[in-house]
Amino acid sequence: MILKGKMALVTGGGSGIGAAVAKRFVAEGAKVCIAGRRAERLEAVVRSLPAGTAVACAGDVSDPEQVERMVETALSFGGGIDILVNNAGMGTEGSVVSADLEKWHKTMAVNLFGPFMLMRAAIPHMIKKGGGAIINVASLAGLRCIPEGSAYCTSKAALLMLTKQAALDFGKQGIRCNAVCPGFIDTNMTRGSFGKLAESMGLDMESFMQNVFQDVPLKEPGTPERLAGICTFLASDDASYITGAVIPVDAGLTAVDPFPLAVKRASIELGK
Repeated sequence: MILKGKMALVTGGGSGIGAAVAKRFVAEGAKVCIAGRRAERLEAVVRSLPAGTAVACAGDVSDPEQVERMVETALSFGGGIDILVNNAGMGTEGSVVSADLEKWHKTMAVNLFGPFMLMRAAIPHMIKKGGGAIINVASLAGLRCIPEGSAYCTSKAALLMLTKQAALDFGKQGIRCNAVCPGFIDTNMTRGSFGKLAESMGLDMESFMQNVFQDVPLKEPGTPERLAGICTFLASDDASYITGAVIPVDAGLTAVDPFPLAVKRASIELGK
């Protein structure tokens, strides 16, 4: 119960990582306002939790008025905001030449402007309570480029700098701001993103993931529950001396240089 008495606002909470974070927070004693675009999914998560521990607020994080409504819902439900998890996100494919301009702007609006507006709205209330914890869910794509990922990678990289800036500006007021960078987390969104690639390789998703993870230290994709664990730690007083951190949650992927491993594997396959 390391979050007992805390009130959290979690965006993108209707499924995947956001839903897992909300459930773990409640299990650790917090009350949660779960925000997202799909009301029916949010309500399903609320119904899965003990009565009186969670409330849903449907809305789009790229709309400032809807962001204000999310914050007001959290305040009305829990009497304040102690924790903010900016998890809502989206992506689109395309290089700087081929990217659809409307989708580019929407990706920036959801992945960067949304967290900015939520922090802008929530931080004054955190200050009134003497501090708080903000966790921005970025991505390894904020640390490394992926093919045709100009909008997604740029938005997530910018979110990492925004995290550090907020940590600097509000640390003296008791507010900690950290970012997690998930690797391959096995969610419906991830499977949808990589499904076409797996199909083009003639593989089902399980075979595709086995192929992808053969050179990764922990050898397997992550689950939303595993990411919820690190978010719970960062939200708790156990992380009271951590702020401005960027934490990969990636089975060790960023510790590996793939080039020599690929060369070694190719040599083995060629019998050299």
